[in-house]
Amino acid sequence: MLKRLLFLLLVLIAAPVAAQEPSPALRGGAERILAWLKGEAMPADIFAAAFLANVPEAQMRAVPAQFRSQYGAVRGLGRIAPSSPQSGAIQIDYERATVHMDLVVEPQPPYRAAGLLLTSADMRGDTMDAVLTDIRALPGQASVAVARLGGPAPVVTAGHAPDRALAIGSAFKLWILAELSRQVRAGERRWSDVVAIDRRSFAGGTLYAWPRGAPVTLHTLASLMISISDNSATDVLLHLLGREAVERMMARIGVEAAARNRPMLSTLELAAIKTGPAAALDRWLRAGEAERRRILASDYADPDAAGIDVSRFAGGPLSVDSVEWFASPADLARTMDWLRARGDEAAQAILAINPGLAPQMRGDFAYLGYKGGSEPGVISLTWLVRTRAGAWFAVSGIWNNPAAPVEEARFAGLMARAVQLLR
Repeated sequence: MLKRLLFLLLVLIAAPVAAQEPSPALRGGAERILAWLKGEAMPADIFAAAFLANVPEAQMRAVPAQFRSQYGAVRGLGRIAPSSPQSGAIQIDYERATVHMDLVVEPQPPYRAAGLLLTSADMRGDTMDAVLTDIRALPGQASVAVARLGGPAPVVTAGHAPDRALAIGSAFKLWILAELSRQVRAGERRWSDVVAIDRRSFAGGTLYAWPRGAPVTLHTLASLMISISDNSATDVLLHLLGREAVERMMARIGVEAAARNRPMLSTLELAAIKTGPAAALDRWLRAGEAERRRILASDYADPDAAGIDVSRFAGGPLSVDSVEWFASPADLARTMDWLRARGDEAAQAILAINPGLAPQMRGDFAYLGYKGGSEPGVISLTWLVRTRAGAWFAVSGIWNNPAAPVEEARFAGLMARAVQLLR
């Protein structure tokens, strides 16, 4: 639902140059990051004010301890690979891993970090059992499936509670992509069809700021929906394809949690229900499927996106165990398998726009498709993977905690380890 970053996307990118040695500014910035991770400096001394305006300082103070719990003691600064005098990839050597980050520093002294992105961690002697042990230790509930594809149905080869259905956030958009691909293959639509933006969701993506009536192709809408989780693109497609058609697609795929997603909510409807009056939320929770459809038609026929109090999502988990989209990792593996075997080439290419892994990891695979989802208390990450040897896999993990926000970077690191082990 809410499009969120694993850490903080780079907010200042300088023009690339051919320099092989890091500039004093970049090396100094990397050394300051090392000091922060060792616990020798506070975030306010390391990060630019604009950075800390997006990621609270309290959260940044907790990161070094989180990393040490996952990777062991900090050993030192490894390789620095500059892409410009102010940006580059850095390595931090830990006792049990080498952690890769992208760093951008401000152009003026003292060269504070203006952007930092955790891209991957290479664990030494890692195993799938070790990954699953770390996932089992997470607070709240988590479920994971690693499934081999290519047979009549996905076969789970490793996992933890793979059939446990949890909230999945924006991963439900995979079902919309699947139904769109089905309609295209059936000759009912074309990817090049142009439609008007006839509705807006709350902020999340780019189309919410576009004027109503702006013409866009179905391919553009689907690409935005999957690659940057654009909520407005999602709601336009859901309305165009038909709520019931997407619900039938869940049945085609074999989603065992399908009943929990009927009626299929748009992103704006879900946000309006979550943030609305307590009495309206209670009525929704007590209603059955037929009554919920009547409520949507009467009370949420045309909700005002501008009236959604987005700040409510910043206060912690908000009805994530009752008002959300739900699936198990096994359900999401079946979804990816449907897109692999029955979706068309355009849908598979759209899945690969944002592969969900750091650039240095992408070359290890012949294909990577990806969709994630998150809101406070919820994160889900699902990949469709083809190895260099030609084997197909789906990897899906979900972590929910209705009592507190989940550590998205921590879970992303764990799931990236699971994908890496398929190499």
